[in-house]
Amino acid sequence: MNLEKDFEQRLMDSFYVHIPLTADEQKTAEHRAANKTVVSSLDLWDGSSMESWSFDGDGECSVSAGGELVLKTWSRADRWPDTEVRADNAAAGAYATFGSYIAKLDVRKYDLSRGNRIRFELYCDCPGLHSPIVRVGFVNNGPVKIPDAYSREGFHAMNLKNHSWNTMYWEIGSIAHDKVEEISFNMHRYGKEPSAGGDDLNFKIKNIRFEKVEVPDVVHGWECQKGTAVFSTAGYSVRGSKTAVANTEEKQFSIIDSATGKAVFQGPVQQASGKHGDFSFLDFTELKSEGSYHIKLGTYESESFRVSETVFEHTAWKLVNFLFCERCGFPVPGKHGTCHIDVTARHDGVSMTYAGGWHDAADVSQQTVQTAEILHALLEAAQPVKHSNRLLYNRMMEEANWGLDFVLRTRFGDGYRATNSGIRRWTDNLIGNMDDCPAVVHNHSFENFICAGVEAYAAECFEESDPILAWQCANAAREDFAFAIERFRSVGLEEPVNHEHATGASISQYYAAACWSAAQVYAVFREDEYAQIIAEFAGKIAECQEKGTDGIPLKGFFYRDATKKSIVHFNHQARDQIFVQALEAACGALPDHPEKPQWESAMALHGKYLKDLMNYTEPYGMIPAGIHAMDEVDDKETFARVQRHVDYDREKENYREQLEKAVPLGNGYFLKTFPVWFSFRGNSAVHLSMGKAASILGVYFGDEELLDIAREQIYWAYGKNPSGQSLIYGDGSNYGQQYTALLGETVGEMPVGIQTRGNEDLPYWPPANIATYREVWTTPPGRWLWIAADLMGAKAGKPK
Repeated sequence: MNLEKDFEQRLMDSFYVHIPLTADEQKTAEHRAANKTVVSSLDLWDGSSMESWSFDGDGECSVSAGGELVLKTWSRADRWPDTEVRADNAAAGAYATFGSYIAKLDVRKYDLSRGNRIRFELYCDCPGLHSPIVRVGFVNNGPVKIPDAYSREGFHAMNLKNHSWNTMYWEIGSIAHDKVEEISFNMHRYGKEPSAGGDDLNFKIKNIRFEKVEVPDVVHGWECQKGTAVFSTAGYSVRGSKTAVANTEEKQFSIIDSATGKAVFQGPVQQASGKHGDFSFLDFTELKSEGSYHIKLGTYESESFRVSETVFEHTAWKLVNFLFCERCGFPVPGKHGTCHIDVTARHDGVSMTYAGGWHDAADVSQQTVQTAEILHALLEAAQPVKHSNRLLYNRMMEEANWGLDFVLRTRFGDGYRATNSGIRRWTDNLIGNMDDCPAVVHNHSFENFICAGVEAYAAECFEESDPILAWQCANAAREDFAFAIERFRSVGLEEPVNHEHATGASISQYYAAACWSAAQVYAVFREDEYAQIIAEFAGKIAECQEKGTDGIPLKGFFYRDATKKSIVHFNHQARDQIFVQALEAACGALPDHPEKPQWESAMALHGKYLKDLMNYTEPYGMIPAGIHAMDEVDDKETFARVQRHVDYDREKENYREQLEKAVPLGNGYFLKTFPVWFSFRGNSAVHLSMGKAASILGVYFGDEELLDIAREQIYWAYGKNPSGQSLIYGDGSNYGQQYTALLGETVGEMPVGIQTRGNEDLPYWPPANIATYREVWTTPPGRWLWIAADLMGAKAGKPK
């Protein structure tokens, strides 16, 4: 297949992403699952008796003459279910659905310990619903209890095709199933889809089996599937290194031109001893000709991948597609109608509709600062293709304009702005009834710094195409920056706010946000007051950096404040790039400032830190989460800011154990590959934010090693990870379903990210769609585009 022409056709069919792109279902993990060899199978229900079934929630059940369990429930209710409403916002139904109807199958009479897959067939008839979903779960009552404490492990939310029979598979070999007592089928009630939703949700289930497949997926640890290689399935840039990781006894490998079938490169299988074991890897960096290729390793032949100067541009189209489908308050063809018009924000006697921007995640909640950062990433990524790929440039600018409109509209004009809403349902768009949701309103400096900087950058980007909009952005930037600096001078670090993505920010991150924002506003107005603020906060950032203290094994990382007692960590919504993002902006804004050498020194030191980290995951290229100190376990105050919705006393010893299972560095320091985390797991935002730091520094210093580190974060997402799965649906090959909840499977969707099991520090990627790790989220595409902006800019010779 000609990958280039196939993609171009799909792009044209989508009217350049004004109709959602389609994916090649032959390349999905689900297609592979359907073709696996089954070595044993056990029927769990005879298709007639109701004796082993029980039910929770509102609904109706029966058994058909054809041996099907027939279930009916309704899309809405007139009350919030007590089990779903969080105590901190019960009246508003925060993050609540309209409940569930759950069918539970008692399987205690069976020994399911020796199998590894649940299989069943399900028919859904849900009028007016684009994306039906059913959440399958099981209860294990052995030494390891399933579900786990946070109800993450032991569930799989499966996306269905409406008005069709769906054959569904769930491999559970990596999850404790030595004493399975119950398998459940949960029909979530997310409300009527906007504009055209129906009242009824109808399902039929049959042929429920427990199977054993011969070759289960690799989901745990660093070793990939035996006899195979894992690689960047969507392709490699012509520039930089090109490697794959293998599990093989072969001594040689070849790269085959997929068009001609001829070998274009041959090389030895090399060996690497890393912190996590001994690995084989393939290095074909010398291959620099554009084309479609695949790996041949003994009898194994991989799927095709591209080597191209434009490989990142192809993915950018797909990420724009996902963002387009995540638009809030917009009728997306084939996805949903105009939504969430009845989410409102009130302040000082007036109200606004808080619909717009892009939904936060599968739960369709909303975060203004997240939309602002994605908007900035789109604007940055558009600039290097402005002259080389005008179609992509125009489409990214169009999508950015959608986000910009929301950022501007959420301002009340006095420092207060609507900042978030906790939505996990379709609302009916009628203001004044029970399913409305209030948006949170704040005057917080961090959000205003970010929004002011983005508005100022937008003013520059739209100056040529829409000078009126650029003028509006410039004025908003000036005002919002003034509100931010005034608030910060009087309040400083804000108190944590539930559900706010910026709530865990440290004072050093506030310094960085202020510095970066001031640099963006200074670029528009060139006024001395902004220059003074840039220099002030650039100096404060540098004061929070570890420069090289005796007994501390690494340097170049940043602390939460100038006392240097607590290291900056991220475990979910990550902004690891913000420090060098600010310092680079300061150097660009004030090239003749006498302190510029100190700022550059801090940037270079952080670049060295990133390089040092890479020693701990080779030959994979994912950046580790970073250095940790054992004494942070006792820092209850910081724990409360960073680990949201987690009980410190319950998790303190688990925190300690997670550090103990990391790589010891001496003197009470440890290197964590994955973050310390509990309920919120998944590292896409973490390693991609660090990748953005690498790309900023790589471009600034002309450092190819740092640019390679940045590329490797993209390649990890493309499938150069132990599971060999592309984490971008519809991009590359072996991409799988994710937890999409209300949106349905969408080309370009990305998950919160690969997690760990328990307190381990090993990658864990089970095929179970559940929040948070496998939940689709708009943050990773934004972080990905941030990196690509620098890599595409470096290719184009873009000045920094």
